[in-house]
Amino acid sequence: MTKSFAFFWALALLFLTTTVSYAQKADQHKYWLGVGLGKSQYHSGMIALGYEFVNKPTLLIARYTDNRELNSKNAPGIIAQEFALMYGIRTGKFRFSTGVSNVWGINRGTYLGPIDEPVLYGEHLYKSVRYSTVGLPAEVRFITSTKDVGIGLTAFGNLNAKRSFVGLNLSLYVGKMK
Repeated sequence: MTKSFAFFWALALLFLTTTVSYAQKADQHKYWLGVGLGKSQYHSGMIALGYEFVNKPTLLIARYTDNRELNSKNAPGIIAQEFALMYGIRTGKFRFSTGVSNVWGINRGTYLGPIDEPVLYGEHLYKSVRYSTVGLPAEVRFITSTKDVGIGLTAFGNLNAKRSFVGLNLSLYVGKMK
């Protein structure tokens, strides 16, 4: 009984005098929101939300892209919009990703005739053709940043059945970058 009692108190004294400590993780979750402007076949705008996993070189990206013809002498103007979900890898300041997307927009259909005076203005009216399709998006991002703000260049594209496109955007990023 005395041995059990002494063992119990030695164990209790050990627990009371030692502290349990946890090391902080060297890596933390990274996430960012990027807004950019650029050029594809037409003018382009992009909004992207990214999440980079802890202790892994992988990332998830949700991207909205709007490519449209501005100041066209033809109506309707061509539009290609996209919402993409992508998975990729991070290596240094580069991010490579691909996934699946929904692409929708407006194409020109059959020619309907001139708008106003065709000789002076050269404006033409076409039938508006709306479309929606599934696409294969891909991108390469280069991001340089401080802890909370960054700037980057994105080469992006989408392969689909209706209106495939490629482009380049300059983007501003905010979030937990490092």
